[in-house]
Amino acid sequence: MEHLLGPAGYAMAALGFALIFLLILATKRKRHLQKRLLQGLCLLGMMWCGIAAWQQLYALSRLPPLLAESLFNLCLIVLIMSSLTDSKRLSDTLKQHSNRWFCLFIAVSASLEIFRLMVPVLHQKVYFFLHLGQAIIGLWFIEKIYRSSQQAARHAIKPLSLGLGLIFGYNFALYADAVLTNALTAAFWQGRGWVITMAIPFLLLAIKRLNQWESRIYVSRDVVYHSTLIMAASAYLMAMASVSYLIKVAGFHWTDTAQTLFFALGSVVLASLFLSESLRQQLKVFITKHFFANKYEYRQEWMQFCAALEQPDRSPYDKALAAAMRPFGCEYGVLVVKKQGHLRPIASLNCSLKHPDIMPTLQAIGDPVIEYQWITELNHLSRGLDAPPFAIPHADLIFPNHFSLLIPFDSSSQYQGLLLLSQPTTSDSINWEDRDLMRAISQQLGVYLAMYEAHQQLSESQQFDTFNRMSSFLVHDLKNVTAQLQLLSRNAEQHKHNPAFIDDAFETIDHAIERLNKMSAQLRKKQIDVEPSQAFELVEVLNAVCQTRSVQQPMPQLLLPESFTSFTLYASKERFKNILCHLVQNAQDATPADGRVTLQLAVTDEQAMITISDSGHGMSDAFIRERLFKPFDTTKGNAGMGIVRTTQKP
Repeated sequence: MEHLLGPAGYAMAALGFALIFLLILATKRKRHLQKRLLQGLCLLGMMWCGIAAWQQLYALSRLPPLLAESLFNLCLIVLIMSSLTDSKRLSDTLKQHSNRWFCLFIAVSASLEIFRLMVPVLHQKVYFFLHLGQAIIGLWFIEKIYRSSQQAARHAIKPLSLGLGLIFGYNFALYADAVLTNALTAAFWQGRGWVITMAIPFLLLAIKRLNQWESRIYVSRDVVYHSTLIMAASAYLMAMASVSYLIKVAGFHWTDTAQTLFFALGSVVLASLFLSESLRQQLKVFITKHFFANKYEYRQEWMQFCAALEQPDRSPYDKALAAAMRPFGCEYGVLVVKKQGHLRPIASLNCSLKHPDIMPTLQAIGDPVIEYQWITELNHLSRGLDAPPFAIPHADLIFPNHFSLLIPFDSSSQYQGLLLLSQPTTSDSINWEDRDLMRAISQQLGVYLAMYEAHQQLSESQQFDTFNRMSSFLVHDLKNVTAQLQLLSRNAEQHKHNPAFIDDAFETIDHAIERLNKMSAQLRKKQIDVEPSQAFELVEVLNAVCQTRSVQQPMPQLLLPESFTSFTLYASKERFKNILCHLVQNAQDATPADGRVTLQLAVTDEQAMITISDSGHGMSDAFIRERLFKPFDTTKGNAGMGIVRTTQKP
């Protein structure tokens, strides 16, 4: 039964491709190029797996399955190409030179296999190499279609990438082993049918999710960059395998230890090249020069610029400087702002603020560069290669200068400054596109730093406002203490020989000292202490209020309801008394000396209502409409708080 395991896997895969073909026929989609290629792919896959099952069952030549596999790979690569280019015709798909070369490579492989069916030409290892190349091309296109798809389309692309990646990844391992051992391993060959069978559900899911095979593709620099790295690694590994093969063909023999050391050394070289930052930068520059009309991926640059400004644990000046340096790969830089007519360095990265080239450069051309908003290449300016719109005495310039770029920024609020940056590493020379990006970034940084400075000034202003408002509270409390002491002083001439008056005087002085100590403690702790609540008689407090405020005309009068006995409150007695004193004083301030101020008490079962009324002229309609209930908006200057309503809850 074991010899039937391999053919059974290929037979199951052939049935899977047949099922996909029938499902595509049953769909009502328009007959476009991608649908026809998909139908052809299923037929070739069914033929490929059927031939492979027949070959294994009767131990026939493996060349026919290899030929069918090449045709399957050719159709699949053309299908992916047409989806990437959104082509409606086959000729449009093959317009790109790279697409033509890939298809030509696979077509030549199939042609050689057809020719070998009739005439035995070329060694079998050549065909293993050809199929290894097909597997690499397939993996590269799978990675390309996945990374190039928009985020919303990856939900449908992912199963397709997994299914095809499983097939091509297995083929890569199969033929890499065949190249090294000069034979197809039987276990590898027999197991591939079951691997293809496992990939069929992924392909079914992808066809179900994809409403159409044309993809809205944007070509990203990162996609080309990583794809190039993968292709380079594949080419390097194939070169190593070729060297190993040539050594064997030449008749040399090496031990397993030598072979292992050879591949270990090759792997170290490959890893070293991939970890080389200079090589990666040169590769990025090469790709940008030869494959893209624009130098920068502006959407990505903007997102990374915003992310740099949101970095925690750094000052806004450091974040702004780092955000300006990152797109151009500058190693070091200095941020300079203009304050009170003078340019001052305030932030630096990877260099000192006291660098000897900073101040001479700023003194020579700092002000005109800001005035004309001219992005300056210092070394070009020193050699006369740059013609700025202002006169510069070249003798004042430092050459050579450790800094390369001088980028001005300005904002509508006249917040001005400069960026002194080192030589960019992302390009060999500065062109119009670099200058446009520098100008856009500098303008945004000017607005960002201007808003930060405005926020700092506003914060300081708010601190002064807070201090002024606290002073208003203190003035109110001091007025209460002053009123008590004034009352004591006024009654002293009449009652100073009365022992009871002396006792009351010392009690009043002790109360004033207590109030002043509380105010001092609140100022030290910068917060208001919560006074404890207690039970007290309401009429007692009302009488005390009238007595305290009797120092000012008109003197307040207390009106109690008939048959009133008592009413007990549970609250902070001192705060409640102070509130009533403030309200009565406001009424006295708004009433002429010959007027009237009254405190009227109305009591129900569980509630007491105190009405403070006066005979003053009241508030105007404009004051009620525009200024009433606005805290700290008062007609009394710094002595008032503008609060006209208060609530004391138990």
